[in-house]
Amino acid sequence: MLRLLLLTFLVLPGCDMLFGEDEEGGSVATPSRTKAKAPKAGDAQFARLKAAIASQEDYVYNPIGKRDPYRSFLSLGGKIEDETPRTPLQRYELDEYRLVGIIWGIDRPRALVEDPERVGHVMEIGTYIGKNWGKVTQITSTEVVVTEEYQTIDGELVVNPIRMTMPVNGDRVQ
Repeated sequence: MLRLLLLTFLVLPGCDMLFGEDEEGGSVATPSRTKAKAPKAGDAQFARLKAAIASQEDYVYNPIGKRDPYRSFLSLGGKIEDETPRTPLQRYELDEYRLVGIIWGIDRPRALVEDPERVGHVMEIGTYIGKNWGKVTQITSTEVVVTEEYQTIDGELVVNPIRMTMPVNGDRVQ
């Protein structure tokens, strides 16, 4: 009973806000409406508003030379998985391989690298190594240069030469 009485006092006064009153003071079942005043033509504020709207009508967006705003700038542009079969040298990241030996002074110099499972692989110029399609571009008596190419979001080609050097006798890892 107390709930019903409390509900009546809370809900009934709010009913006047939903319905307007007619001329005699009675309730009408239509919502009350107020008319908004239109700004006067001589108003300075109205003139500024009209000028701002007119300047917006002349604007046209030109996407030429701008990057797509809906593409993530965090994604790598050149990282598209393709169906090209990978070699055994492309199973690990480049920094996981260890340069073990270099055969130098012949027509086609070769290098021996060891993967994390301690399996040896022979490389020569043009061999792909690493998950990022690094390519052996130079073999000298002390180092092997692997070049990785990336494409940025803007379509720019970035060439990253990575040097793998022979360990000095004290740096040998058993």
